[in-house]
Amino acid sequence: MLKTIIVLFCFLSLAHVLPAQKVLVHVYMEDKKAKDNSDTIYYDQNKNLRWSDFQGIPDEHHLGGAVTASGFAFDSDIRMTDNFIRINVGVYTFFSKKSSWKKPDINSAYHLLHEQHHFDITRLGAEEFVKEVANTNFSRENYQKLLVAIFDKVYNQSVELQRAYDTETDHSINREAQFRWNDKIEAEIKKL
Repeated sequence: MLKTIIVLFCFLSLAHVLPAQKVLVHVYMEDKKAKDNSDTIYYDQNKNLRWSDFQGIPDEHHLGGAVTASGFAFDSDIRMTDNFIRINVGVYTFFSKKSSWKKPDINSAYHLLHEQHHFDITRLGAEEFVKEVANTNFSRENYQKLLVAIFDKVYNQSVELQRAYDTETDHSINREAQFRWNDKIEAEIKKL
């Protein structure tokens, strides 16, 4: 966050001196790796969540048997030359071990797959953000505002998809709906 604020301040400080420049945007999925003993797991399509990753304290009053705390974010930096403004946007998906939890009686592979798919939906949201940014025409004047607006829009869509997933599957209780969602999510993840 501080990096983004500093970059934004530097950019705004120079904005009045820069002549009209072409804006080039390079947006990509970052391949972040967590440090040992980190609370964070970064999304890896080849590595699924395990129950031992759910280290938070369960909310006994919560209707669900487990909660996956995941999200996506981005880092950005700006490089300026005489003719171009180059904006690099690295996007990543993460899971918080200490904010994710499960109730003691929830231990099945079936329920774990339901939680994995919450993490997968988060990744799909991050991929949508990458696509939206890649297809947007940025200018020196609008790039910061547009980047935040795109993030907010896609993040809200991702939250709605998470809600639809839990509503339609009744938090995995409706097995028929869960199997339909499993197929749908797995098909989308395979496209990555």
